[in-house]
Amino acid sequence: MITRRALLANGAKVAVGTVYCGTLVSFLTGCSSSDDKDAPIVEILPGGLMVVDPVLCVGCRRCEIACSWSHGKSAVSPSTSRIKVAKNLNFGPHGVQANYQDQRGEEGDSTIVPSTCRQCDICMTVCPQEAISVHEETGARVVNDELCVGCGYCADKCPQQVITIDKTTRKSLKCDLCEGKPNCAQVCPTAAIKFYTWEEAVAEVEHHEKYLKLV
Repeated sequence: MITRRALLANGAKVAVGTVYCGTLVSFLTGCSSSDDKDAPIVEILPGGLMVVDPVLCVGCRRCEIACSWSHGKSAVSPSTSRIKVAKNLNFGPHGVQANYQDQRGEEGDSTIVPSTCRQCDICMTVCPQEAISVHEETGARVVNDELCVGCGYCADKCPQQVITIDKTTRKSLKCDLCEGKPNCAQVCPTAAIKFYTWEEAVAEVEHHEKYLKLV
């Protein structure tokens, strides 16, 4: 049985999913960028995880802009986004390798590997100001700007390296799941961004670990 700690420690298996073990199955809520009023809405449940399917991601970076724009506290820029596409855009999650042509990213096999917050407790644990707490409704770890002093401890210790310090406001920027309606998922034109409940995220990783032993 994979524990929450084990899943976080091996976050790449969830964060990059299909990069290593084929298409993730049993995605939950669908999402659409269509203007259709009947288009599905992504709802967040307590303790869940946002997951990106790299096979579907085309690197348009609309999610970064939507995230930055919707929070509206600083510049609208990928640098202030809580979801990171550019970080792995060119050479994938491992950076430039000697055989980069065979790796992920635009300079490799063209598979884009966005990074999303795993909503773990590490940032909350290391914050000396106790400025990060759990949102009761969504389960997201959220930053209290009144307490945050921009020390950067959370950003330095983030396993996924998706927390940044806003250069303008000097506050920590991390995913808060948009109070239950994540804008990144709403605007994704390929429906690459999905939501798992925690139990199903664990089940999917277990499924793929078993699959890898068979191939």
